[in-house]
Amino acid sequence: MILRILRSNPIFLLAFTIIIGVGIWVWIGLAPLKSIDYVWNMPFFNGFWAWIGQFRLLSAIFGVVLLLTEAFVWNAFVNSNTLLKQSSYFPAFFFILLASCRTSLISLYPTLFACLFLVLAMRRLAASYKKDKALSEVFDAGLFIGIASLFYIPLVVFVLFLWIAILTIRSLIWREWVAALIGFIIPFGFALAYHYLFLTPQIFWHDELSIVESNYRKSWSFNWEEWFMLLAVIGISIASFWLFVNKMSDNVVKAQKIWALMLWFVFFALVSVFISPQRDARSLVILALPVSFIFSNYFLKAKSSIWPEFLFLCLVVTIGLSLFF
Repeated sequence: MILRILRSNPIFLLAFTIIIGVGIWVWIGLAPLKSIDYVWNMPFFNGFWAWIGQFRLLSAIFGVVLLLTEAFVWNAFVNSNTLLKQSSYFPAFFFILLASCRTSLISLYPTLFACLFLVLAMRRLAASYKKDKALSEVFDAGLFIGIASLFYIPLVVFVLFLWIAILTIRSLIWREWVAALIGFIIPFGFALAYHYLFLTPQIFWHDELSIVESNYRKSWSFNWEEWFMLLAVIGISIASFWLFVNKMSDNVVKAQKIWALMLWFVFFALVSVFISPQRDARSLVILALPVSFIFSNYFLKAKSSIWPEFLFLCLVVTIGLSLFF
């Protein structure tokens, strides 16, 4: 019933998306701070994270503005490329929901910033389709992925995604591969130059990376409400990915290529999770981008009138339990 209303009324879905996003972030931002034994150690921006972490409400306000911006830029990318059965706000809705499903996510953190630049990179890659020369587009995509990697080091694996994306969207042109690599490297060059010329830290960035690596967490731990939420997400993921793979060939060629990129996006996001030094819900937020699209496709295309409603209700209820219990 709820899913049917959201599917048939885009304006209601838009309002519901904004209300649920702002509501969760303001509510958790005003709540007493729970102890979180997680310290981000991204060498280029440690001072910023240490400063913003002192102001929980301010962090939540900036965070929800950034989250809403990313969600609707991502939604516009999906709709402008006609990647779904119909134009919808479901990609924004699911991205906000998945990126707000734990109290540890209600703040500013590196992966939230990185998501914005990954969205911009995807937009530039899609814009390169069918162009005779796309050096500017692939350079920009590499630049955005490089900036994202500065915020969150494990995203360096996305340089491989960048090359696969160029090969998928376009033909094999070595100049474009080189342009993309140059774009990826430039942010690191500027960051390293600034680090050495204007900062005199007691511990240099490469030493900080060694410290992060030495603190690598080898195991996961979940409480009961997280297990319920994980089961709901896994159930939806199985149904969504099955439909996604089977319906990929129904699209026009451009959409097929971008759908294929979504699967590669999921793969490299998972790789970034497993190489992340200290893994918690925030390291999974990168996955929320492609998964929000794949979930949207399922809930818009699924023919059953009962099973999608049940899965959708399970997701909303288990996220509520995860946030407020």
